[in-house]
Amino acid sequence: MTDGHRFAFVLEQTLGHVAHTQNLSRALARRPDIDATLIKIPFEPPSRAQTLPGLRNWSLRASLAARAALHRRIAAGPLDAVFIHTQVASLLSVGVMHRVPTAVSLDATPINFDRVGAAYGHSRHNDVAESIKLVVNRRTMRSAAALVTWCAWASRSVVDDYGLDRERIHTIHPGVDLELFDVAAGREERSGPVRVLFVGGDFERKGGSDLLAALEAIGPSVEADIVTPRLPHGAASDRIRHHAGLKPQSAPLIDLYRRADIFALPARGDCFPQAIAEAMAAGLPVIATRVGAIDEMVADTVNGLLVRPGAPYELTTAINRLATDENMRRRMGAASRAHAMRNHDAMANAGRIFDLMASVAATGRRTVLSA
Repeated sequence: MTDGHRFAFVLEQTLGHVAHTQNLSRALARRPDIDATLIKIPFEPPSRAQTLPGLRNWSLRASLAARAALHRRIAAGPLDAVFIHTQVASLLSVGVMHRVPTAVSLDATPINFDRVGAAYGHSRHNDVAESIKLVVNRRTMRSAAALVTWCAWASRSVVDDYGLDRERIHTIHPGVDLELFDVAAGREERSGPVRVLFVGGDFERKGGSDLLAALEAIGPSVEADIVTPRLPHGAASDRIRHHAGLKPQSAPLIDLYRRADIFALPARGDCFPQAIAEAMAAGLPVIATRVGAIDEMVADTVNGLLVRPGAPYELTTAINRLATDENMRRRMGAASRAHAMRNHDAMANAGRIFDLMASVAATGRRTVLSA
C-alpha cells in the first residue's frame, strides 16, 4: 500500500492485553487505509541465560524483544508511526521514537502499580533502584510523541508523578467489542438459583477466595461460574462450577456472560480490568472493589456495588442484595450496558488511536522535553 498509513503496533501479551490486541486487530481489519504490522510480545519465563540480577525482569525482556522487532520492521521499509502497548515494552525503544513518531500506551504507570502492587506480590526496591526506574520511565514517556492511558487514574499519575504535559496525554479506554458482547437480550428467563460469574486469571489477587467465602455464607440460593486456571482443592461443586482454559472473547466465555445474573470481581489489587468492561457490555450488574481505576468503571448503586477489598462479609451483603432484587439487577445491568456503549466501544476507541497515530505521523515527533 502506498497511499495509506504504514503503522506498526507492538503489543504486550499478558492478561487483559490479549483481548486488547484482538480488539485492535478486529478494528484494523475494517481499515483498508492502514497498512499495519502487528508485533506481539508474549510473556516468556526467563531462560537459563537470564539468571543474572536484573535479567529476570519482565520489563527488560519485553523491551529487548520489542526493540529488536521494531528494528527488523524498520529495516524492511519505512513506517509513518508506531504504537507500543505497554510502556513496559517501550523502555528500550527511545532510539526508535527519535526516528519514527511513537505513541506509548499504558494501563497504569509504574508508580500506580507500586500503590496496588502488594496484591501482586510486588514491592518497591531500594531508593537508588527506584530513582533509576523513575528516570528511565520518565525518559521514555518524554520521548514519545503522545501517551495513551487506559484511565484517568493513570493519566493523573503521568502528570503528577512523571511531570508530563496534560496536552500530550490521551485517555482512551481499551474497550470491548460491543457486538460480540451484546448478549443481554438473549439472557434466558429462568427460575432457580441466581448465577454469579467470576473471570480472573490470578484467582487470589482477583478476590476469588473472598468470593468463595461469601458463597459459602449465602448458601444454595446463589451459584457461581468461576473462570480461572486453578481453584483451591475441593472448591468446585455442583453449585460452584470451575471453567479452565477459556480463551479471551471465545464463544464459551461469552456464553457464560449471557447466562450470568451478576458479575463479581472483588479484586484485592487491580488496575483497569478488562473483565469488568466485558461484564458491562454484557449488561450485567457488577460487584467490585475500590482499587486501581475500578471506580471509573463501576459507580456504586448505579451499575453495581463497590465493597472493600478483602472483606467477605461486605461481599456477602452485596451479593445478597442483588440476588434478592431482580429489578435492581435489571436496572444496574441496563446502566452497565449504557456506560459501555458510551465509553467502552472498542471499535470507536481503536479509531481514536488510529487518528492519533495519523496526527503524530503528520506533525512529526514532538520536541522531547528537557530532563
